[in-house]
Amino acid sequence: MSRLFCETWEAPPTVLDVHLSRTIRLTIPSLYTFPVSLAKQLLLTDVRRSAWANQNLLEGCAALSSEELQRDFRISHASILSTLGHTYDGERVWLDCLSTTADLGTWRLPPGPAPEYSLNTLRQKWPELWKGFDNWLSNLPEPSLAIELNLQLPGEIEWRFPRWKILRHVLEHSTLHRGQVVGMIRMLGHQPPPNSPMDYYLAGEGVTRA
Repeated sequence: MSRLFCETWEAPPTVLDVHLSRTIRLTIPSLYTFPVSLAKQLLLTDVRRSAWANQNLLEGCAALSSEELQRDFRISHASILSTLGHTYDGERVWLDCLSTTADLGTWRLPPGPAPEYSLNTLRQKWPELWKGFDNWLSNLPEPSLAIELNLQLPGEIEWRFPRWKILRHVLEHSTLHRGQVVGMIRMLGHQPPPNSPMDYYLAGEGVTRA
């Protein structure tokens, strides 16, 4: 499975921080107790929404048979399970980059294919990554988002990116592959779980009304 960096995107406009739905069982403060800029609020909201969407997708896939999880759809990384594993591995390696690389430091993208993961392994390990991203970003001083890191990528590509662009890449990469998994679930004739930004915003309100 290739871990190519792909391109980065500017952060899309979203609403301000929305409380995470109880659907995902993470320990996250519901209110900020310190001044946070709009830019950081947007990133925190997107990190938490991505975690919520990943959790919903994992729970939805738990109802699928082993054959359905491993069926080759000839898109993305072939199967639902392999695509989920690739998405997890992308988040894993980029969290390592963001959380361990010093200001202006150098980080090398691990070469070779990603490991294969079972669905149970993903359900056990992935939540730690979501907590990791949230803790890292919550505790990161705002100016550090703009500090560049030197990335060594496949094909002897070496480039400098600010931390916020690397984080945007991770989030967009996960969004892309979640959409592909949603399509695969529909091709199996099943209804995919809530996954969109509006689903996330409405879920927070829905918990209050339930």
